[in-house]
Amino acid sequence: MKFFVSILCAILVVLPSVAKDNTEVTFDYQIEGVGTGSQGTDLVQVWVMCKKPNITDVQIGRCAVKGILFKGFSSKEFRQQRKPLAGSANVEQQHADFFNEFFKDDGAFSNYVQVISNTRKVVKLEKKQYKVGATVTVLKEQLRKDLEAAGILKNINDGF
Repeated sequence: MKFFVSILCAILVVLPSVAKDNTEVTFDYQIEGVGTGSQGTDLVQVWVMCKKPNITDVQIGRCAVKGILFKGFSSKEFRQQRKPLAGSANVEQQHADFFNEFFKDDGAFSNYVQVISNTRKVVKLEKKQYKVGATVTVLKEQLRKDLEAAGILKNINDGF
């Protein structure tokens, strides 16, 4: 009986930490155009809604790349409108194994994004919520080319 209780206690101690490690934190975020970047890049403002304002540049960068791929963005001020690079969020579900690896903290997404220094802003919202933002450059054309080469996105020339 003591052995069974010991095993049960060990499981109760280990299980929460294992479950916590496998949980991917997702954020509600907004993305908008903030001007023109150099050729082949998009310059965007990313706002992440969260309960604590300790969002990292990695998390902001991940949201920027996800936004470019699956949401698209617009800006009335700069007269910009970009459709999602992947066409729709269904692509993320269809290639879930690829994107789970791609969007890890040390994943390949970080090769396509740079958070511009000194652009971080934190806005306190109601009900213990924060809006953390930064301006980000995304290497959109290189991202598109690499995802086409990997077979994730259709080549834009395939339709002709």
